[in-house]
Amino acid sequence: MKVKEWMQPDPPVIRAQASVGEAERLAEEHGLAIVYVVDEAGKLVGFLTRKAIAAAPSEELPAGKLAAAPIVTVSPDDPMERAVVLLGERHLLLPVVENGRLVGVLTRGGVLRALAKMAGFGEEGVRIRVKLSHHSEVYRALEVLAKNGLELVAVIRGGEEEVIFHIKGLKDRERLFTQLQEALG
Repeated sequence: MKVKEWMQPDPPVIRAQASVGEAERLAEEHGLAIVYVVDEAGKLVGFLTRKAIAAAPSEELPAGKLAAAPIVTVSPDDPMERAVVLLGERHLLLPVVENGRLVGVLTRGGVLRALAKMAGFGEEGVRIRVKLSHHSEVYRALEVLAKNGLELVAVIRGGEEEVIFHIKGLKDRERLFTQLQEALG
């Protein structure tokens, strides 16, 4: 799963030579916490927070002079796993940059939707929690699921030495548990 599938394309931006006052109006108009600043070619110069805009010495100051350079960016082809880690570290938004140009923004909401899709949340099925004594046992458990003709929606690492299988097509839960115990016992 790639960042481009979950980003918001073409976010509102302000040109570097535009005034901080214009940046403030853009932020208010679109309800933005962060205003991205780009040059004439659309390359990302930096960003302005509402706090930085409010603290500007003059509304007429060019936005590019006040913009902070982005510390972290992602590319549209980066894996979502990278974005999940970065957003979990304290970033509110991630600018998505391709060849220096701002092409989108990835929000925490976008990441949550991607994680929900990856985990199969909202899809029909049953979740089976299996305790493993060794990580390689997951393959034996998958064989049991395959022999029963069950459709695998997702595999999620649970607690310590635990795996959660999200499956479809389960008719006899007790029989499956017995087969899993025999295979993993």
